[in-house]
Amino acid sequence: MTRFGHFLRDEGGSAIIEYLLVFPMVFTIFTASIESSVYMIKFVMLERSVDVTVRNLRLGRYGEITHQNLKKEICANGVLGRDPAKCMNVMKIWMQPVNTGNFAMGSTSAPCVDKANDINTGVPPANEFAMGVDNDIMLVRICMKEWPMFPTTGISVKMPTQPDGSVVMIVATTFVNEPG
Repeated sequence: MTRFGHFLRDEGGSAIIEYLLVFPMVFTIFTASIESSVYMIKFVMLERSVDVTVRNLRLGRYGEITHQNLKKEICANGVLGRDPAKCMNVMKIWMQPVNTGNFAMGSTSAPCVDKANDINTGVPPANEFAMGVDNDIMLVRICMKEWPMFPTTGISVKMPTQPDGSVVMIVATTFVNEPG
């Protein structure tokens, strides 16, 4: 019997080989489930924060509404795990009145923050953010970026991703500008 034949018949250490083959797959499923759970929690908290902010906006509880003020309110209303200052830098708001003549909903693309360009400090163009007038139906889209905790798990491949590797969370809502 040759050494190679003896090596092939030896069954010592076979459990560790099975472990090495199965562990990466089980660990990947485990980390992907944790990451997707965290994304779901953050998305629900973002939706809740947007709902609270839009309700207060509709009821006239805010003074002058600007893009920055609205982002600050959304971040202050409890976006999970975010410092309000950092929250504002990864969020973009698109708000426009809906044309009630033909109910055109405006742009279908979901705007998001481009981290290569600092676009959060200036005033957005009128085609991205407008308050409308009394009795206008307003459509609001909020896009927030998150970066994967475990980028190698592949969970971000299943979600809308950006060129910088981030995952976008998009929330949309409507409200009516109250008269007066």
